[in-house]
Amino acid sequence: MKKEYGFTAKIYDPMLYLALNPIRKAVMRELVDHEESRILDLCCGTGNQLKMLSRNGFKSLHCLDLSEQMLEVARRGDHSIRVHREDAARTGFRDNEFDIVILSFALHEKDRQTQENILQEAHRILGDDGLLLVVDYIFDERTSGPGRFGATTIERMAGGDHYSNFKRYKQGGGLSTIIDGKMFSYVKSTRKAYSVVTISTYRRREPS
Repeated sequence: MKKEYGFTAKIYDPMLYLALNPIRKAVMRELVDHEESRILDLCCGTGNQLKMLSRNGFKSLHCLDLSEQMLEVARRGDHSIRVHREDAARTGFRDNEFDIVILSFALHEKDRQTQENILQEAHRILGDDGLLLVVDYIFDERTSGPGRFGATTIERMAGGDHYSNFKRYKQGGGLSTIIDGKMFSYVKSTRKAYSVVTISTYRRREPS
């Protein structure tokens, strides 16, 4: 696994830059009124989403991942992002520590139990009325053929458990079947990349 992540960390940004950069810009537009908010990118990978936010005036930025190889890339550059190597399903953060949690292309590659654990942790560390911003694949009648083909090709290249979990995510109905309505209420969403990617915003709510 260490070698796999080491290789992925080296090629991730160069290989996917053209596809991901418009999505990262769209995420930044969604957050334009939150420059002073405490923001955490869970499962941050190489940290490029927060680096973009940092370059554009966002102040309180934290990124977290379990892969040291990914975090080595995240630490590079002139920025003040605080980098944490921890399990996204069981972090060391205090309850209600953040205003916004970002989950970008993280859920589709996890098994169902891990998905649920990560979302429960996001709920715990978000403040009252905090926002959860999820970027991930969506497969429905609006998803285009090229979008389906491109997403499936990228995930097939990842292989292993990653691809197996992606197939279960796709076949199981995707994001709408994972987000617990008792923990998060839907706010809005936008689509990118031939309508196969959704940037979905949810608001934290107290379970009744």
